Amino acid sequence: MDYTEALSKVLCAPFSYLFSPRERIYFLYLFTSLIIALVVERRSRSAEASLSATVAKVFPREIYTHSSSVVDYLYFLCNSILYLFILLPFGGFALIVTEQCTKLLALIATPTASVGPFSLWVTVGVTLLMALVVDFGTFFAHVLMHRIPVLWEFHKVHHSAQVMTPLTVYRMHPLDDGITLLINSTLVGVADALFRFFVSAQASPYLVAGISVVTVLFYVFGYNLRHSHVWVSYGPVLSKILISPAQHQIHHSTARRHWNKNYGFTFAIWDLLFQSLYVPKEREEIEFGIGKQEEREYSSPLRLYFLPFLKAGKLLLKKKKRALLFSGKQPSKNS
Repeated sequence: MDYTEALSKVLCAPFSYLFSPRERIYFLYLFTSLIIALVVERRSRSAEASLSATVAKVFPREIYTHSSSVVDYLYFLCNSILYLFILLPFGGFALIVTEQCTKLLALIATPTASVGPFSLWVTVGVTLLMALVVDFGTFFAHVLMHRIPVLWEFHKVHHSAQVMTPLTVYRMHPLDDGITLLINSTLVGVADALFRFFVSAQASPYLVAGISVVTVLFYVFGYNLRHSHVWVSYGPVLSKILISPAQHQIHHSTARRHWNKNYGFTFAIWDLLFQSLYVPKEREEIEFGIGKQEEREYSSPLRLYFLPFLKAGKLLLKKKKRALLFSGKQPSKNS
């Protein structure tokens, strides 16, 4: 690959997200979210409301031209290029863990894995298992980011968004994403090794375009509305199984009653088990962010990258080891 070809790939990286099913802003996921948003907003308005008025409600100018959104756009462009180099080393970590865990199991146990006539059920089983493992890993990493003060300084990058659009999902510090990926890779590697060793040596989850079918379905059914102003609730029953867009919007709320709530990504069962689930009974007015005073500090992509290091460093010098301890409460969003 020559220099021109390499440069072309780097420059096209931001646009490639729209055409990759692995990415959360794949055009199909955006389209289905748009349809859901239009239906929801249409129902919430009078019957006489025009289509253009509904579209304007889904795409309000004050949100999509907000300074916070502009930072999101610029940060996304930077991350889409930098992440190729920053997070790429984590990509094969799960395979390394699987290999080493399998070797360890071989030393202490006799493999019982076999491929029987119920291979379809094996595929269904490993698909669900891996979906649960990845989701728990994401939940656990998310809890750590909120509860460990020094890690919260990096996760603040995401929560500093004053308004939200689908691109806000990429407003994540590389260290934040790196820790989540590291935890997920470890858990997936261990689970994969155990399943292959004791159930089926040829077990593999059902994939669509290279990603789990569970993830694809979750993305298709309105995932991109979780980082938006469009309120979509799954109701009192389903919201105890799956995290709705409304529940994730509550997670971004500055209101104290919403702190430490709805850490889950796909499944709500982890929040239910650890008593952090918040299921809204009706639509709630939500203010996003971490408090006006501190939000102003996250005013450029450069600040989003380097401000967390400065704040975490000051915290470590001030509180020493206490900054690394698991806190029982959400670090102040208005500090």
